[in-house]
Amino acid sequence: MSTRTALVICGTTLLLLAHAAGQNVVFPKMDHLKNNETFHSAKLSATEIKQISEEIEATAFDTPDSWESELRVRRVLLGEAPGLVLQGTKLLCGATGNCQTWVLRRADDHWLSLFKNQAPIASGFGFDEKTTNGIQRFVVAANSSAADSKYVVYDFDGKFYRESACYSRHDESGEKPHIQQVSCK
Repeated sequence: MSTRTALVICGTTLLLLAHAAGQNVVFPKMDHLKNNETFHSAKLSATEIKQISEEIEATAFDTPDSWESELRVRRVLLGEAPGLVLQGTKLLCGATGNCQTWVLRRADDHWLSLFKNQAPIASGFGFDEKTTNGIQRFVVAANSSAADSKYVVYDFDGKFYRESACYSRHDESGEKPHIQQVSCK
């Protein structure tokens, strides 16, 4: 066998393995916050609500009349730290059902956003079992059409979540979804 033939076979095998690996990507179960998941149901104090509102306002793409009526809130365990997931409901949502979504962690009696800049826009979210720097990976899904969505995986760098991988998912009814890793930009 010539070197060229061996390289072609090797390259084809690598492409097939990469394609197969993309098809076997497993995302955590995607979820969204429900209408009954409010600041009140999360048992947050007035001081905590003020801290949270300040953190959210710094990374929101718009400002509602009332953060308490706009946002849904759920307490979560992020691995080594208690946390909150917050999602917009009206003003902070788009036409495809994607809403701005935040994760905050509790540190030194303060709630801190895990997103340095604008929080992601998502139709669903989930936490992976894998942790980075003691905090679980965060995965969001955003609809771009009825059949297409983008998934973004975030790893914690010690201070903030950073994009670590992005995927395109195409679902045709009755067929296995086609998942492909794509550039995050």
